[in-house]
Amino acid sequence: MPKNVTIKDIAAEAGVSIALVSFVMNNRIGEDGKQKYRVNQTTRDRILEVARRLNYQPNAAARILRSGKSRVIGAVLSDISNVFYGEIAKQLEEKAFRKGYTMLFGSTDECAEKLDRVVRSFIDKGVEGFIVVPCEGSEGTLRHIRNLNIPLVIMDRKDVDVAVPKVVLDNRAAIKKAVEILAGKGLRKIEMLSYTMRVSSISDREAGFRDRMLELGVCPDDIRIHRIPFEEVSDATEQMVPGLIARGVEGLVFATNSLAIAAIKKLFSMGIRMQQDIHLVGFDNSDVYDMFEPQIPHIRQPIERICGEALARLCNLMENEEKTADQLITLDAEVVNMQ
Repeated sequence: MPKNVTIKDIAAEAGVSIALVSFVMNNRIGEDGKQKYRVNQTTRDRILEVARRLNYQPNAAARILRSGKSRVIGAVLSDISNVFYGEIAKQLEEKAFRKGYTMLFGSTDECAEKLDRVVRSFIDKGVEGFIVVPCEGSEGTLRHIRNLNIPLVIMDRKDVDVAVPKVVLDNRAAIKKAVEILAGKGLRKIEMLSYTMRVSSISDREAGFRDRMLELGVCPDDIRIHRIPFEEVSDATEQMVPGLIARGVEGLVFATNSLAIAAIKKLFSMGIRMQQDIHLVGFDNSDVYDMFEPQIPHIRQPIERICGEALARLCNLMENEEKTADQLITLDAEVVNMQ
């Protein structure tokens, strides 16, 4: 029976102390996205190379990974309480079940340190592969997954320098469709509510908004994108909306459904008639959009296809021992309830 490799074995092979190996293998990622313990990059690379060559696994549960028999996949999403990610979780679970896998789910709340903690917890539970929605500052954790030779697929966002399959929406084109709905009604005073965080899905939606407004002949200085902190959606939106109405904004598009719902709540409390006094285009599905007459149009992501593509590529990596490739799979959105 082969001997289980320990950090003592790695230390001896690499010519360093056991403590230094422990630092490298367990170096947590802080909220700023940086590793908490500084280790010389050359030394760190040598330790990780020895760990890979010796086929080191961090604990008994992770050794199950080596035999390929855990049949468990870890999915780390942004916010499972959000309708979009809730639907993602449901689709992943159903599709994984049909393939004979069990899913473990975790949320990051857009915090790199929380993502790192969830990932390491799942590794301890012996997951065979990961599907991750990365947040700002999470590249170190994603590389840690790859350094352990655990298959990884990234979903929803593409702006991470890690060579793995990435399944995303064509966010620029999606928001262009949203602006076109409002422009088709003859509206020109169109503005956007977005987030302060700079992940690719948000940045690309903003770029799509800016591009379409320029195509409509709007002066660059008159293109308005209002950015709200992720953790302050309700309060910040409530404070912002009255100013939009006072300035005579005719139409609003939203980067996410959370922003849309927060704005709708405030507009409704002010007695503003949706799709009459102001026109809205939401993003992702929500029952709230159907509560008004006429209904609020919105951009729908192809959730079933997103999950199917992500899971198919992860299973190929896990089951067929395919080499990880830096693939980018881009899918189109559709418009719902366009009046």
